[in-house]
Amino acid sequence: MIIMLLKFGLVGLTGVGINMAVYVHLITLGADYLVASGCSFGVAVTNNFIWNLLWTFRGRAQDKSIIDKYISFFALSALNLGVNLFVLQLLVKYFRFNATTAQLFAIGVASSLNFTFNHLVTFGEKPIKQGKDGPLSYENNYHTNLQ
Repeated sequence: MIIMLLKFGLVGLTGVGINMAVYVHLITLGADYLVASGCSFGVAVTNNFIWNLLWTFRGRAQDKSIIDKYISFFALSALNLGVNLFVLQLLVKYFRFNATTAQLFAIGVASSLNFTFNHLVTFGEKPIKQGKDGPLSYENNYHTNLQ
């Protein structure tokens, strides 16, 4: 679990880099900071999904299709975007933070929920079924026991 958390963090850092690069570029082009945040979110969440699917949670939730995983990942990320936008607007509008500094802080706040939600929901495993002699192992479920 610690290794997954570290991988998730590394993927998240690349997502932050991508998010901020798109965000700053759009701000430079004159986009509203909230619109820029939404657009940068879309690019970063797709990057993060791909890397989390292929690396962080590789092989998990095999009972779910990639499309189902992406929809779940995107929906949870959208929830986190709501948190991000709330914190961003609060910091810029009421506390007069610089928009770029506020975006970095808002990403950190929203990211704290991401690992837990995606570990449990998007890439969550089905519970092990109980047999009459206790939990059924992978080997028993898939007839791969070499005894």
